[in-house]
Amino acid sequence: MRLTRRAFLARTALAATAIAIPPISVEGGGAAGPSTGRLVPVPVIRQRPEWNRFIILVWQFKNDVREDGTLYDAAGLHGFHIDRGKGEEERVRLSLRRGFPYYVDHAAGKGILFLHKDVQATISGRAALQTRPHSLADPATIETLKGWLRENVATTRKGLVYAYAFDDEISTGAFNNPVEVDIHPLSLAWYRKWLASRYGDVQTLNAAWETTYTSFDAVAPSGFDDVRGRATRPPLASWNLSRWMEWRHFMDYQFAQVLADLTRYTNTLDARIPAGFVGGQQPSAYGGYDYALLSRAVQWMEASDLGDTNEVLRSFWNQPRRPQVQTFSALPSLKRSIWTLWHRLAHGNQATIAWPDGWMRSNSAGRRELSPLIEQLAPTFREIQGPASEFIVHPDSYLEADPIGLYYSHPSIRAGWAMDSIAHGASWPKRVTSIDEANLSSAHLRLSWCKLLEDLGYQYDFISYLDVMEGRPDLAGRFKVIVLPQTICLAESEAQALRQFVESGGVLIADMLCGVLTETGRGRPTGALDDLFGVRRSESDGYLDGKGLTEIDAEAFQQPLPARLRAYGGSTQYRSMIVFERGTRAEAGTSGARAGNADVLIKRRIGQGWTLYLNLTPTAYAYFPYRAGGMGAAWREALGTTLLGAGLRPRVEIHAGSEKEPWMESLLWRRGRQYCLAVLKNPFDPADSPDAWRTIEPYATELTIRLTLPVRAVRNLRTQKTFGDVSSFTDRFVPCEANLYEFALAK
Repeated sequence: MRLTRRAFLARTALAATAIAIPPISVEGGGAAGPSTGRLVPVPVIRQRPEWNRFIILVWQFKNDVREDGTLYDAAGLHGFHIDRGKGEEERVRLSLRRGFPYYVDHAAGKGILFLHKDVQATISGRAALQTRPHSLADPATIETLKGWLRENVATTRKGLVYAYAFDDEISTGAFNNPVEVDIHPLSLAWYRKWLASRYGDVQTLNAAWETTYTSFDAVAPSGFDDVRGRATRPPLASWNLSRWMEWRHFMDYQFAQVLADLTRYTNTLDARIPAGFVGGQQPSAYGGYDYALLSRAVQWMEASDLGDTNEVLRSFWNQPRRPQVQTFSALPSLKRSIWTLWHRLAHGNQATIAWPDGWMRSNSAGRRELSPLIEQLAPTFREIQGPASEFIVHPDSYLEADPIGLYYSHPSIRAGWAMDSIAHGASWPKRVTSIDEANLSSAHLRLSWCKLLEDLGYQYDFISYLDVMEGRPDLAGRFKVIVLPQTICLAESEAQALRQFVESGGVLIADMLCGVLTETGRGRPTGALDDLFGVRRSESDGYLDGKGLTEIDAEAFQQPLPARLRAYGGSTQYRSMIVFERGTRAEAGTSGARAGNADVLIKRRIGQGWTLYLNLTPTAYAYFPYRAGGMGAAWREALGTTLLGAGLRPRVEIHAGSEKEPWMESLLWRRGRQYCLAVLKNPFDPADSPDAWRTIEPYATELTIRLTLPVRAVRNLRTQKTFGDVSSFTDRFVPCEANLYEFALAK
């Protein structure tokens, strides 16, 4: 629940000798105790069989389901929310009487997982290490949360509960603000035990951190101010962010352990219903939002879609499915509102939480009425919650992506945040969440890779760095191509797994800065995979324009994105694409191209597999004017040729007339041997501003499309039109909606 709710809350703004560090991996121990190993995933709870269709759950803000029932009926709405739960017996009875589902928000109260505004103000904007108000390492804090859960679940479990949310917009501090918590004595004790489990002996830690601690009991955490002096300019080989990055990693870990403990506890109160939270932030260095950890800690979530966060979560929760929802706010644009709802369903959301500001109101005569926009949206509300949604919503359905993996490395997100913060200098504590959301390079880059693949007709799965460190996935068995988006940090175990993937016949693509730091943020003389890619890096030549490392200058946060990409002005370009590493050269036995003094598109064959080091940054691709211009065309040609060379072709082709229809996305959902194909326009980031629809008005007219893929017994789930056994077929398409087709694939 992003902008409107946030407004409602009125928030304020050495050398790299390989040191074997075990993955964060914790069997046993309570969340508030000294758990130090693997975060064991909480059990999956399947959604109740009643929820077999998409559901709109209306937040009880400026409306009351008890008094506005006739308006709910008129709008086609039949879901709501209960706040906390204690004393809400009347709403529970209404749920049973009318068959209305609800989710419970603030089931664990308000003010602990989400710190109140006045408390946030006392800890934000400061560089110093601080004690978190209501420390999550304090058993008394956890018992308070569990006490509220007992009170609230005791009432709400009697009705048609969709899910329990502990709280909204939770954080280790305040959203993604750079708040340096938590140095409560119990948190420090936990941290030191975690480090002892991670490193084994203090000498190993000292070698990695370049410190001289005599014991783990003497280790002190380090905030960003303690390390940023060594992380402002090249060479990255001299950087050492370990003391800060390990502290941030532990805070993410502690946060996830607490949530996992609360999830399991809630299951003891109501074993049928998933537990989690709403208002999830984007992955960043602060706040606790390492999604590799969080995806193991809870059973459902509502998160923002900044930087395609929901595609990360969908990938980690694809099989088995866990309920995943997003917030929906009706926008002044009717078409954009309709598109947003269909986009939610097509991308696997089983429900949406409606922020209904202005939906229901009292007229001049004092009578309650629907706003004109909601009256117009009512047919869409009814249809999207109807039979057409059943296939995608079913818990046994999953997105059958192409064999393409995008690597999710949260250590690299932390290191990327450090690079972004160089522009701020000593004012880095003022990089509040609203600035971070709009300027985090790793988020823009992740979104750009997603849009680039989607524009080429492919779908993908994100790969958890934790899973790879723990040896869980069969990379070669699942993927033909793996992309490393600015994967700055790599552990030796990750590098070895990626080498084996290539040796087994896979194609490995990196864009820039691959493996130049260890997983704890310590510089290497050479990148962990430089020999695999066949590159050598001369850092004396610098990066981008040669003046720094920051790609998106957040000091210019009030200006449009092109103005914030200041380093592009003096950068070398290759066919409109920006060269990132000015001094990277190809080794013998590779092929590629030259741009200025740097080599780009460096390809190296290794047995049946091969590697491609782009040395180009696609960070700006998702910005629609660039995507629709020369830069976008160059990227689609370069990556499209690469994927074809890897033996991949888009499974679905969509034409209008004789030309390929631009900005289309196709998603294949599978259940058993049956498929549902969702087809929709894909012009912009769902988190874009409401007026973004205007950028694609030329593509917004109803049209006839031709879909090419060999299928049997294909049927349009919305219109019930059948097409039989075909290799291609034509159908009507409304660009602000989605077409859904059920079929079995032909042989």
